Amino acid sequence: MTLVSQAGSTEIPVDSGRITQVFLNLLTNAVRHTPHGGSIQVILSEAQNANGRPWLEIAVKDTGTGIAPEHLPNLFDRFYRADASRSRHSGGMGLGLAIAKEFVAAHQGTIDAESSSGEGTTFRVRLPYRREEQA
Repeated sequence: MTLVSQAGSTEIPVDSGRITQVFLNLLTNAVRHTPHGGSIQVILSEAQNANGRPWLEIAVKDTGTGIAPEHLPNLFDRFYRADASRSRHSGGMGLGLAIAKEFVAAHQGTIDAESSSGEGTTFRVRLPYRREEQA
């Protein structure tokens, strides 16, 4: 995928099908857990990894029900559901975030979450990119 602006082009080497699945999962979860009148934002920004390499950070931020702190460490585990009252039919099998993490990692990126119960959740996906300045 290549994004072009007057300052140059930015190339993000991704499998578009898999990355689409990652963001579809994050947005579906945000919609599912954000009550009527709440908000969902997708925020793009530039970040750097520990080695100073440029990353594109895509945050999906909602004002939904949030996730209790004790659930955050297991959020990306297979078959884990933070809300045990949700059944397979109403809340999925607990695979969506685990698959999202695998797909992001396959692109040498990272995914994490921060949340507060009753205040919403923010998922951040960071993907490496290359920027080519125009001459």
